[in-house]
Amino acid sequence: QPLVDGMREAFAGLYSLGPDATDVDIAAVRRALGGHEGQYVLKPQREGGGYNFYGDSLVQKLRENIVFGSTDEDSIELGSDLSEFILMERLFPPQQTAVLLRAGLVEGTGDSISELGCFGTVVASHDGQVLHSVYAGFLLRTKYSNVDEGGVASGFATLSSPYLC
Repeated sequence: QPLVDGMREAFAGLYSLGPDATDVDIAAVRRALGGHEGQYVLKPQREGGGYNFYGDSLVQKLRENIVFGSTDEDSIELGSDLSEFILMERLFPPQQTAVLLRAGLVEGTGDSISELGCFGTVVASHDGQVLHSVYAGFLLRTKYSNVDEGGVASGFATLSSPYLC
């Protein structure tokens, strides 16, 4: 268990809002609704960036799609429309000054943040036996630090190359 806990600390929390939501997922929803909405982003399960909900709009989207218990807010039932989203802990990477390039042209310069995504492929049998688990590459994207969205294809971020000192 200590190894698993250590690994979890290295990644942002991802919480299901579908029929498979666990008590841990519901606890994250409660936390987002309880004044900590700035620590989360509500993301549709699609690629390309955009259509994310932050802050007050995140709270509004959750409240529109949740049924609370009749006597108090302890009981939460997630609406089916939320199953197309995940609730994710926000990343707050360090800022740096960068020159952002797109299609070989300077898009601009300024304070920016970068996010590294590592990918893998997993194939498992219906009973959960892992048949294939392989690292499949990475993507480093950089965007201006005052931009919430982060999709490269949607124009919010640019591809980057790591510079190792």
